[in-house]
Amino acid sequence: MASLTIKDKTFGEGIPKICIPITGRTEKEIQDAAGRIAGQPHDVVEWRADYYENITDEKLLLSILKLLKNLLPHSLLLFTFRTKKEGGVHELSEEDYLKICRTAAKSGLIDLLDLELFTGSYYAASPEAQVSGSDASKSAPDILKTSPLKSLISLAHEKGCHVILSNHDFHKTPKQDELLYRLSLMDAMGADMAKLAVMPRCENDVLSLLAVTRKAADSLRCPVITMSMGKLGAVSRISGKLTGSCLTFGTAGEASAPGQLPARILKQILETLSV
Repeated sequence: MASLTIKDKTFGEGIPKICIPITGRTEKEIQDAAGRIAGQPHDVVEWRADYYENITDEKLLLSILKLLKNLLPHSLLLFTFRTKKEGGVHELSEEDYLKICRTAAKSGLIDLLDLELFTGSYYAASPEAQVSGSDASKSAPDILKTSPLKSLISLAHEKGCHVILSNHDFHKTPKQDELLYRLSLMDAMGADMAKLAVMPRCENDVLSLLAVTRKAADSLRCPVITMSMGKLGAVSRISGKLTGSCLTFGTAGEASAPGQLPARILKQILETLSV
């Protein structure tokens, strides 16, 4: 299984690392959330910038990043603007989405940058447009020629920032070959970590995701992050050591996705299961 070390954190070894999201709408709410997180077990803090009411103001964006680095100096900082089509709060044009992510990447203030795999009109995230997981490495070069993420991934790496390529389906769990394809494509596109979150409709959907996670963790060049959302998929958030998912999301207040557990409880479960 692949591993990745960022500062003093190694992803892909031992129990999954814990990430706590910040979903504040204002600077005060963000500051208060950071204060709550400081006393909770965690490795990564995710700023869900799509919640922030002034996110298109570059100066204020950078001000919040500086604030978080000062308040949480020992935490890895993940910048995420989740688009509305993948479960986010604010609707932005593709141009503005890329601009915001580029500003965060260039800032030198973040350790990780989340980029949505299916950014751009060049490619549709639909079953009809997918190929099997085994063909991902063959199709990736063609996609990279037109993907707006190509230069952004390179910029992030130049600035010492690691990239999580991600995909979220809040309606269903696609078939296993499609799940593996998406993770494989992220790897082929240069992701430092590949993230997939899906919604289960039945128990077999959860089991499918867990099986794909193990297969991807054993075969990809980058660590894998997966989750089956909601109460039905809660087991996926605590079974990463078994399946190979290297990061799980907990809360210290408001959740950013259905099924997240409080960080302190999550830590206790992970440590109990690792004994």
